[in-house]
Order: sequence, then C-alpha cells, then structure tokens
Amino acid sequence: MASILIVDDDPAQLTILQRILKREGYTVEIVRDSRAALESLEKQMFDLVISDMWMSSRFEGRDLLREIKRTDPDLPVLIMTAFAELNDAVNLVAHEGAFYYLEKPIQIEVMKREVKHALQTRGALRSIETESDDSTPKIQIDEIVGDSGKMQDLFKNMARILRSGVTQVLITGETGSGKSLIARALHKHGSRKNKQFISINCGAIPETLIESELFGHEKGAFTDAAHQKKGLFEVANEGVLFLDEIGDLPIQTQSKLLHVLEEREIRRIGGTQNIKVDVCVIAATNKNLIQAVRNSMFREDLYFRLNVIPLHVPPLREHPEDIPLLVNFLIQKFSGEYAEALPKQVTPQAMSILRRYHWPGNIRQLENYLRRIFVLSENEVIDKDELPPEILDTSLPATDVDFDIPEEGVSLDEIIKEYVGSALAKSNGNQIQSAKLLGISRRKLQHRMQKYGLRSQDFKTDL
Repeated sequence: MASILIVDDDPAQLTILQRILKREGYTVEIVRDSRAALESLEKQMFDLVISDMWMSSRFEGRDLLREIKRTDPDLPVLIMTAFAELNDAVNLVAHEGAFYYLEKPIQIEVMKREVKHALQTRGALRSIETESDDSTPKIQIDEIVGDSGKMQDLFKNMARILRSGVTQVLITGETGSGKSLIARALHKHGSRKNKQFISINCGAIPETLIESELFGHEKGAFTDAAHQKKGLFEVANEGVLFLDEIGDLPIQTQSKLLHVLEEREIRRIGGTQNIKVDVCVIAATNKNLIQAVRNSMFREDLYFRLNVIPLHVPPLREHPEDIPLLVNFLIQKFSGEYAEALPKQVTPQAMSILRRYHWPGNIRQLENYLRRIFVLSENEVIDKDELPPEILDTSLPATDVDFDIPEEGVSLDEIIKEYVGSALAKSNGNQIQSAKLLGISRRKLQHRMQKYGLRSQDFKTDL
C-alpha cells in the first residue's frame, strides 16, 4: 500500500485531499508546514509528497522540494499551485525536479491520475535499484554506447522512463549526438514496442504541409486534397510518434500540437469530428527552446508541456573517455557490415588524438570519419596518418564526406566508389582537394579512380 504525505497550511483542503486519497486505498499523512513535513520524512518512508507551493511559514514548498531532492532524489513531489503561480510551478517541474503540478482548484480526477503516475514511477525506480549491480554497470543500450558518468546518468534516466511508461518525452542535444537513436530505443524497449514507431522531421516539411502530415485532412479540404488522408497521429495511434527538430515547428502548428497533447484528440483539416488518439510523443531538438521562447519563436506553454520529462544527451566533447569504447564498437559494427574489409585496430597514438578532438558533429561525425577510414584504408591498423587533417590540426574546418549508404545488397567496391565520387563532386573534380577530403594521398586517389573508372572532368560543374 503506497504512502503519501500531504503538506498544506489550509486545514480544510488537507482534510478533503486526505479523505479522497484514502478512498483510493492509499495511506495518507497530513502536515501543515514544510518543517513538519521534513520531520515526518525523517521518521518514515513515503512514496509520494504532495505539497502546496506557497505556505504561511518562511520555509515554502520550493524549499521543501529542494531539501527532498537533496536527501531522496527519486521521491516524486507533486506541487499544488494557484493560477497566478503557474509559471513558478512549471519551472519547478522543468528545472528543480518536481514530478508535476496540480492547479488549484484541484480537479479530483486529474489528481488521481497524476498520483497514480507518480507512484508508478517511484515503484519503477525501486525496481531499478533492486535489480542493478554496481559491479557490472550497463554501458550500452542498442547502439547508444558509453561508460562515463554522463552516459550512465542518461541510461538510468532512460530506464526510469521505460519503467514508468510515460507518454511524453523531450530529448535535447546537439546535432549528431544520437537523439533519434534514443527515441528508437525508448520505443524498442518500451510497453509500445509491438506498435508503430513513426518519425517526422518537423524542419524538413514545408509549412503549408506540416499540419496535413500531422493531423490529416478530409477530401476537398484544400485544392490538392483529392482524397481523405490520415495524419501521423492517427497512423501512430497506440504507438510512438517521434517529432524530430520540434523547434522548427511553425507557431500556428504549435498551438494545435499543444491542444493534441492536452486533450489527446485531433481534428483533420476540413473535418468536423474530433478523433481520440493514444500516442506516446517523443520530441527532440538541437535548439535552445528557452531562448526560442524568449524570442517568441516557440510557445511557452508548449515548451512546458513538452519538457515535463526531459532527457538531455551530452555532446561527445563532454565525455571523451567514452571515445575508445565508441571506436571499438563502431569498428565491430563496420566489420559486420563489410565482410570484405580488413579487420582494423586503432593505435594508442591515433586513439589519443581522437580523444583530444572536440567533435563538433558529435558521434555522427566520429562514425562518418571512422567508416571512411575503415573502408578506404588498406592497412590492418589505423594510425595517426590515416586520420583526417582537421583532427590533427583543429584550426582546419571539418571536411567530412558523407552520403547515403544503402542498408542492403551493397558491396565494398560500390561503397569505395561512392566515397571517392562524393569527394570528387564536393571538390569540383580537384584531385588534390579530393585526396585531402578522403585523408589519402593523391597517388592512392588516382589508383582508386582508375580502378573504378572515375574521371575528374566528369565531376566538374564549371565547364
């Protein structure tokens, strides 16, 4: 039986909330100020604290929250707040660890739902503590690799999200840090793993089409609407919808997304019926949404709604101790993809250089560089001479060569030809620049060109 501590200086509200939650089968203790709450927390273990934000004592709900998070970080705290204090309460959720807020006057069904949700999370965290073994830390979830403190914290937060079954997550992090991998892992290992995973890049869809993509449209809703179309929220019903680059969503569409997140229903463009949807929404962004809110580029209420369960992915430069682990993982991955390639090892000197580089493109940049070296090198050992020039001299701009590699039925020769062709195209057929992009000598480039029938003039655009 879960135990709940309620803190409020209003005796009438204390009594009402205690009566309601006892009827739900919980053990409930009530106190009238934060200091009394701390005394109760020292004497016994609670599964949840519900606290008013402002109380008559000098030790307020904010102070109580901070003290609880200092002594028991995993104990969920629900904040009760009046409308005038709503922004402050949301900040406590977004930045200081409150589980969620309850707006006064308290809606009973909303409170029951949030209490149940918070207690499920508390139970999940205890399960993790029981099952974990500090002597054998988990260092990988699918292709998300890392043994550093920052990555272990990320894995723990992912585990908490998976165990609690939350339906809304905001993933933040720089470009190339692995946000989409995390979204897919949350789906793969979550309760909706047997349902659809739908992904959309909000910045890649024209503003005139994004609402139709998300919410669908009825036949005749606009000029080109020849047929009824289901939006991605409908398609992903009971599954997961991944909204990548959410910071690029147009303001007008943001208001409609907010409505969907709050009411869990959509209306197709041109439609008259509201359609209920049960979708786990995972959003991701490489932008500073707080700054976007200040610049009136992102709705504040949508940011707070999305940021209830935040998940931050650290840039690679903040955990360079994971680079050797990542390098070995990626080389094993490439060995499985390209059976014809030579097995590769990285010398200690080359590894030291890789660790010192600042990796502005994060893990994606590291993977692209290693893939290129792995495919083009004819040596079994990757030494510092195989590394791109900009890694050795950080004053040089990145010169990575990237392209789409088919996942099925591609030979190593096709991959090498594509790499060389991409470099020639990027350098307008200039062999010296192409060799530099590929990190190989001009003689080796010419040998590759001859082998694959590539000519410089075929890549010149200024003829």
